[in-house]
Amino acid sequence: MKKIILMGTPHHGNIGDLAIAYAEEKMLKKYFPNHKVYIMQEEKLDICAEKVKNYINTEDIILLHGGGNIGDTYVMPEKGRRKVIETFPDNKIIVFPQTAYFEDSTELEISKKIYNAHSKLVIMARENKSFEFMKKHFYNAKVYLTPDIVMTLKETADKLRNGVVLMFRRDKEKTLNNETFDTIHQYVMQHYSTYKFSDMNLGTKIINNISERKRESILEHKFNEIQSAELVITDRLHGMIFSAITETPCVVFTSLTHKIEESYKWLQNLEYIQICHNINDLENCIRKATNAKKKVYDNKFAEETISHILVKEIGEENV
Repeated sequence: MKKIILMGTPHHGNIGDLAIAYAEEKMLKKYFPNHKVYIMQEEKLDICAEKVKNYINTEDIILLHGGGNIGDTYVMPEKGRRKVIETFPDNKIIVFPQTAYFEDSTELEISKKIYNAHSKLVIMARENKSFEFMKKHFYNAKVYLTPDIVMTLKETADKLRNGVVLMFRRDKEKTLNNETFDTIHQYVMQHYSTYKFSDMNLGTKIINNISERKRESILEHKFNEIQSAELVITDRLHGMIFSAITETPCVVFTSLTHKIEESYKWLQNLEYIQICHNINDLENCIRKATNAKKKVYDNKFAEETISHILVKEIGEENV
């Protein structure tokens, strides 16, 4: 039986990453029942590579966990990805949907050299800016444009909605200043009877060997929280995406990289998801999101796009 090895799925507390891993595994199991799928849950990809290098044959397919870390904002995942690509030069390696963002030209040159030396590298870019960047710099790789894989999920529920969920970054990608945050807070207090502060991160503590059940419990809790809100205001990519797949009105502000603004293009037909570029537009964006006449999410565009690429590159139809 042919093997598929998915490396680098997280055991940290970023709920967006947990949702990415959940969607990745769900798709592999659905479309490749005749392959043996192995999941390497490991924070550091270089450790993954060392653990399994003697057990992988050249005909086996390696997949790398998606997200927003091709680049130097989070350099450790990038170094780990380089290690896998160097360790398995004869295997097809497929990178699940990713954002690329480099500020340091030295780091970019290192990645270019390693990525372009691999003859069977396939990368999915989860928005157009990353797609164009990857085509330019990783010119020997096969690059596809796809949505974020979490958009393949559909997590709607018929629930009573009440209040606002405020979900903002507190890490290096934070761009909203205190004055902007205070303006949002004041508006919500004046116009809504209830609101709560939430996050897409459980904290920096590593969750060792997080089980599938625990991961799904974490995701179910977060989906339920958003399904129960009448409005989400966020600057997190997966705050926006979770709102989309639960059909929850959402106003999203941009963050450090281009990933929110570019990923929003996949969802711009959803009137209940509004991107806010200026705090002076907050009230107008909230009104458009909450007054949207049609709040229906169809995940087919995402699932069909990504599954078609996987089937093409791995070579097995669902049975």
